[in-house]
Amino acid sequence: MKRFVYTLALVLFASLASFAQNGGSAEQRAKNLSDKMIRDLQLNNYQSRKLREINLKNAQKMVDFETKYANNPAELEKCITGVCKERDRELEALLSTAQYSQYYSARKALNSYDRDYALKLQKDNARVAKTLVAQDKADAKRTFPATAPAIIKEAPAKN
Repeated sequence: MKRFVYTLALVLFASLASFAQNGGSAEQRAKNLSDKMIRDLQLNNYQSRKLREINLKNAQKMVDFETKYANNPAELEKCITGVCKERDRELEALLSTAQYSQYYSARKALNSYDRDYALKLQKDNARVAKTLVAQDKADAKRTFPATAPAIIKEAPAKN
């Protein structure tokens, strides 16, 4: 029974950490990159809102590709490049000529900025997941108090 409880707890914590990593990282990545681009390109409110939508959509695609092609770096790079080209086309329609020119010249730096942030998130999430798992033998051998059996008493019959 103890093993079952430990296994259940471990599966729950692992799935929670995985959900937090995948669900939160796309939004965090998109927000981080969008904030930097808004500052650097001096976007207005309409452009900022549209940029956030574009970056969120592309960050979700990138996270999906990173999960899917984690063991195939060549395929992952090809997919990420495709997503970046798609973002370039969308931004060309959104930004002014001067803003797009500025974005285009800083594009590689922005992509590396996003990847560095993604690695930081991955390390932070791994650190959090590690704290959810028992760290030593004493921690792993903690037990829950034994439950007392339930006693059901019959109520006396009323006449």
